[in-house]
Amino acid sequence: MDSTKTIAPSLQQRIATLRWAIPLGFSLVAILYQIGPAKWVHDAVGEEIHYVVEILFFATAGPLLAYRTLSIISRWLDEKDLAESKARMSDRRLASITTASADAILGIDQNGRVQSWNRGAEFLFGYSEKEFVGRSLLELFASGESAIVELHWLQNTVRQGGYLRGHETTCVDRQGLEKIVELTATDLLGLDGESVGISVIMRDITVRKKRDQEIRELNASLNQQVVDRTLELAEKLNELEHANQELYKLDQVRSEFVSLVSHQIRAPLTNMHGAVDRMRLDCEDLNPSCTRMIPILNQQIIRLDRLVAQVLNAARIEAKEITIRAEPISVIPLVAQVAEENRERFSDRDINLPTKPGLPLVYADRLHVTEVLANLLDNADKYSPPGTAVQFDIRADQREVVLSIKDSGPGIAADDLEKIFEKFYRTDSSDSQAVYGYGLGLYLCRSLMEAQGGRIWVENDPGGGAIFSISLPIWYGDHEQ
Repeated sequence: MDSTKTIAPSLQQRIATLRWAIPLGFSLVAILYQIGPAKWVHDAVGEEIHYVVEILFFATAGPLLAYRTLSIISRWLDEKDLAESKARMSDRRLASITTASADAILGIDQNGRVQSWNRGAEFLFGYSEKEFVGRSLLELFASGESAIVELHWLQNTVRQGGYLRGHETTCVDRQGLEKIVELTATDLLGLDGESVGISVIMRDITVRKKRDQEIRELNASLNQQVVDRTLELAEKLNELEHANQELYKLDQVRSEFVSLVSHQIRAPLTNMHGAVDRMRLDCEDLNPSCTRMIPILNQQIIRLDRLVAQVLNAARIEAKEITIRAEPISVIPLVAQVAEENRERFSDRDINLPTKPGLPLVYADRLHVTEVLANLLDNADKYSPPGTAVQFDIRADQREVVLSIKDSGPGIAADDLEKIFEKFYRTDSSDSQAVYGYGLGLYLCRSLMEAQGGRIWVENDPGGGAIFSISLPIWYGDHEQ
């Protein structure tokens, strides 16, 4: 409708201009004719013909000028009708959009009363258009003086700035429920450029604000949890630091104990072993009791010395102080050497050695492999009945050589096959152990094998007894495979 009102005054101005322009133009034409062509016609053709020419001229010029004028006015009226049609279509489109909008769109006059009310406003507040048009916008705001102040502030802000965007406020619907809305207001101007009211668009953001509040509360809760967990972690770190200090003290105690075993216990054992050997060699007249006790004493000294050696080796392994000096080794001579060194202790049983010439060299630490084989041979002797043999076996493939020692004992329970290499683990932990031991030998064997890139495992032989096996990598020239 604004565009129609703009076109109408322009058309009236044009017609008013024609009112004085047509007579003036006609007069100018008559004057110019009289000054110019009229005298020439009068002199050339005579009075009668001149009179006829003037009649024809003025009879033709007048209607032509009137026709031209009416054509112009007709075109202006067509333009006016077209503009009014477009304006009406635009108004209907705008009214349709306003009516169907999901947001509440309200037209407010200068007194703060509602003049238009769309479907979105009905959905938001529960009032129909007939029920609320003409009522004050204050009825949608919270009651009290604050609502009046807010409405005045809203009107003044829009009039001064032309619009207000993103203002959040609280409204009340027909049921008395509070709705949080985001309000945008625009100043409406009349033809004279003066404000005639404001257009207000309200969008319900109650759910969004609720979600925002929930998110803020969740963030606050998470932040508090982080603070709590950080404090707990700090306490745990303090406890860990205290535990580390305790472990450090225990490690110092262990080191002192290893030093004690190494220097204060092993030296007397060596002296005792030498004294027993000296007694056996130099004492010619030993009574039967001494003759029987000296071998027992010597055996117990050897056993205690082996225990001390195992404790020292275990301490060095756990402290990562063990040194591996790998070199190419021939397996068969090494097995024969171990068997020969321990044969005196196994006088009542046979040690069957392998005979497989042509085996490749292995890459390992000779001293540690000897220690492992000696431990496995001693273990086989402990669990094999008197008079039975201990069997060595060797096999090789392209990557490793496997040495196996088979005893004639009762075998190992299935539950113990994986645990038997653990530190201090014994298959029989009762006080009445049939076999004397401390559970360190096999633990040391596994540690020494892993330290030089080998493996150790145990399995039961279907025909009886246990088979302990170790694998050593084959030597390939100048590097380990």
